[in-house]
Amino acid sequence: MGMLARFLEGAPPPTRFWLTRAGPVENPGGVLYSHPGLPLSNAGTIAIRDLARRLDGKAVAHVYAADSQAESEAARILAELLDARHTLAPELRERSWGSWEGMSFTEVRDRYPAAVESWKSDEAGFSPPGGESLLDVRSRSLPFLEQIRKRHTAATVVIVGNCAVNRVALAMALPFLTPAEGLRLEQDYASWTELRFYGADGVLVRLNT
Repeated sequence: MGMLARFLEGAPPPTRFWLTRAGPVENPGGVLYSHPGLPLSNAGTIAIRDLARRLDGKAVAHVYAADSQAESEAARILAELLDARHTLAPELRERSWGSWEGMSFTEVRDRYPAAVESWKSDEAGFSPPGGESLLDVRSRSLPFLEQIRKRHTAATVVIVGNCAVNRVALAMALPFLTPAEGLRLEQDYASWTELRFYGADGVLVRLNT
């Protein structure tokens, strides 16, 4: 069913996903990181507190986040300020970089030129040594995100995600958005992206506001 048909039939109250990323983090070297990740910087803590105030007055049913450092910190702050419970889930972790963890993009290019060429030719399917591809992230995170959507019908939830997982959520609402093209929709630190779901059909309401 297309979205026009959905609305003509009388769409039910939507399930709202408010997506954000936890940060800025303490990462002066600009290195690749996933789990357990890096802590929020002082600026990141302030930004997350300000972010919560922008949802003040909205009834948030639950806050979900990865069980990594910055995401855990952000979820605790948001849940406290929004008067909601929070759940930490490994399914929502950032993409694992394997043996590239802790390296900068420059170091990766210099040390693994052949692997970088493979990465460039298959952005969605390539995985670093011991790490995950974007398809791997989708496989582990999408079922959990669908569970959240079904569990909180007609309610509002906050998801503290990351570069990879937030784009999986975006693709739930925008099925034409492939994993390889996800970078065309930026996901900023401490900004809100809102998705509304009418059953399984989703709408992108706002991006990085």
